[in-house]
Amino acid sequence: MNASIIQTLFLWVLLLLTVSLIVLVMYKTQTMEHFSAGTIAGLSLSDMTTQALDAAPTTSEAKDRYKTLLVFCDADIRQQGTKGLRILADFRDRLFGPVSFRSDLTVDDFMTPWPTWLPPLDPTIKEPVPDVSAAVAAEANLLAYLQKNFPQEDMVDEQTGATIRNLVEDFGHRFVFGPDTSVQLKADFLATPLLQNWSNPVM
Repeated sequence: MNASIIQTLFLWVLLLLTVSLIVLVMYKTQTMEHFSAGTIAGLSLSDMTTQALDAAPTTSEAKDRYKTLLVFCDADIRQQGTKGLRILADFRDRLFGPVSFRSDLTVDDFMTPWPTWLPPLDPTIKEPVPDVSAAVAAEANLLAYLQKNFPQEDMVDEQTGATIRNLVEDFGHRFVFGPDTSVQLKADFLATPLLQNWSNPVM
């Protein structure tokens, strides 16, 4: 075979291999980006984080989100699930740092006693259990609510200020510190945004 033909064939093969490699790298990059972003009900988690910061819930909505979180996590732990604990652990670490759940935490503590400042549970019916996407969204919304209002706690209306204190105190006593220990936010609380590097805890 003519040397120039062999050289031409070699160059074509090399070109095809190079193009194939570029296409493969681009595909893997897009796949990894999609996986790390994740989705909840068709919504990108990175988009959801931005939206949560831009549109933090109102005080009444924040109460509903906390109710959602407690009801979902209670139902999940009773079925020996781990998703609820993973959501709670992420919320815990962002407020209190890398600490553990309290050693005497039991299943009954997840909803008992029910916080008096939340919408009450209807004792005549079984409380509908939110799905996991609602619970994950609730955590992000609560972080956005604290991010928006906590630095100005003395300047917000009394209902918002009371809800901020109630939320931090109830979560802290219920899951981390116990009823007889002071709740302590982490030393660098809000030094970085609460939703910075946030991702779906159950992914």
